[in-house]
Amino acid sequence: MDKKVVFLDVDGTMVNEKGEIPESAQYAVRTAQANGHRMVVCSGRSRFQIYDALLELGFSGIVGGAGAFVEDEGKEFYHAYIDEEHRKSSFDYLESNGFLFCYQADDGVVLNQRSCDGMLKVYRDAGMSKERLDRLIGRMHLTEEPWKNEKNEKIIYYGAPFPVAKVHADMEPYFDAVAISLDGMGDFAGEIGINGINKATGMERYLNHVGISRENCIAIGDGPNDLQMMEYAGISVAMGNARDEVKRLADMVTDHIDEDGILHAFERLGLINDCI
Repeated sequence: MDKKVVFLDVDGTMVNEKGEIPESAQYAVRTAQANGHRMVVCSGRSRFQIYDALLELGFSGIVGGAGAFVEDEGKEFYHAYIDEEHRKSSFDYLESNGFLFCYQADDGVVLNQRSCDGMLKVYRDAGMSKERLDRLIGRMHLTEEPWKNEKNEKIIYYGAPFPVAKVHADMEPYFDAVAISLDGMGDFAGEIGINGINKATGMERYLNHVGISRENCIAIGDGPNDLQMMEYAGISVAMGNARDEVKRLADMVTDHIDEDGILHAFERLGLINDCI
């Protein structure tokens, strides 16, 4: 078969609710990579959240920050940051409406003390382990003017006074808002990125960089910020635990993340059945 580029979401796809990578998923990624297929992380996570245990499985590229940056073989060749005007306008909107929010940057999150206290409570109430919390937050840059950081890529928010559709409408046209991928957070938590920059645009940049056609790429995901990458991919796969709208859009639905969903998808796609 033609060699494929497989774009894999992280939360809910490669990493389960406990923050663990199922052994069957680890085996599938390693074997497919050994068979000559390119494995690429495709996540809303910023670079500091994509930890070594994940990359060591055999990933050759990263589309991170929901398309805000793209790497191949450890070398970054694209990175977009929120401009100063919209860093300030987003801060004013979110702070005045009482959101709990942080800006994601290269090495950690940038936020004020009020949001820090509130977001830590949200994570602890959700039963998140300290290890997983550390991986999600990274280094915390506490400041009462978080919008001033020039390396802010995107925004994560919780405890919104409005559903995500209103947040999206309020923040257009510069920003795009979608519901957050973490389970149990509902319609009042989300992520905000630069409009026109998403996982699909990151995939396109990566494929152009390595010279592989769109028809030879596969996308696997489960959440709202995976919809555009599903539409773009040559073949799209929804996890068994994916949201209904993701399943409806996908070419294939595999099993739940904790029921060997990645392994079964790779088997059905022929990625680990061909011999080296």
